[in-house]
Amino acid sequence: MSRFGPTVPYDATAVRATWSTLPPYVQQRIIAELGGEPADIRMAGGGFSGGFAARVRAESGAELFVKAAGRDKSWALDAYRQEARVNTALPQGVPAPRLEFAADFEDWTVLGFEAVDGRAPTLPMSPRDLDLMLDAWAQAAAALTPAPQALLDLGVSALPIADDLRLFSRIAAGEADPFPVPPALQNRIDELAEIESGIDEAMAADSVMHFDLRPDNMIVGADRAWICDWNWVQVHATWFDTACFLVAAHGDGHDADALFWAHPTAAGVTPDQLDTGLAAITGYYLARSAEPPIPDVSPHLRAHQRWSGLAAADWLAQRRGWT
Repeated sequence: MSRFGPTVPYDATAVRATWSTLPPYVQQRIIAELGGEPADIRMAGGGFSGGFAARVRAESGAELFVKAAGRDKSWALDAYRQEARVNTALPQGVPAPRLEFAADFEDWTVLGFEAVDGRAPTLPMSPRDLDLMLDAWAQAAAALTPAPQALLDLGVSALPIADDLRLFSRIAAGEADPFPVPPALQNRIDELAEIESGIDEAMAADSVMHFDLRPDNMIVGADRAWICDWNWVQVHATWFDTACFLVAAHGDGHDADALFWAHPTAAGVTPDQLDTGLAAITGYYLARSAEPPIPDVSPHLRAHQRWSGLAAADWLAQRRGWT
């Protein structure tokens, strides 16, 4: 158990649709791509969406990592469709599993990715796993700066920063209800709102960010890592993803501050901008964790958000000297 409660089993969070629940036409498309009936189906244990996700192997040895979702999992359906569009436009230097096929039906979508030789990270993370994942993100961020034209042509853009990253400002303005915060942040809403208010300037950059960079969206191999789930990309600063990723590292007991400033994406970032990002991340996670569970998604989602929010709050509090 960490200082912030039980850690979430990131390799065993999923409650997924199974092969038998896939429509016959989806099964047949997967079989056609594999060149034969599945001989082995290894369900992905990580994730929160509830869509089908598994490593599927045929008798011939042909293998794909398959994702599929239908209307009953509308969040996953939209995410998978966007991921298919984005993956094919990623620059070659981005370490992401390659999309081998995508088939879109009226009410279902199915994607097949190369089955890379790796595993889902778990907590506690080893320093080696952390280094491999941070190296993978450094490679990706370099390839995504400046923002690649292929992604801009898809409509990837600098959307306005969402209200979800302005929650302390909204509470201070009376536009949102308060949510529980740890003791170090109590009676600091106005101060947090002021820190958070610089989010637009802090995130402005000519680069494409993942916008959901967490250890559970990565695969770790023997000597490299891959980044998955490219369905939230926007044109903003890549350092924000680095901070998001390192929230889990801080909660896990690693020196997140040292890791952040040593990362290439931190070049040119000011300490105040990092604090701005951490305030926004803290508000997002703590507010979401206080909401009711969402039907048909992982029951671990709110625990993940609460743990992450407490870790982000603690990192920010340490940096600000709050007790």
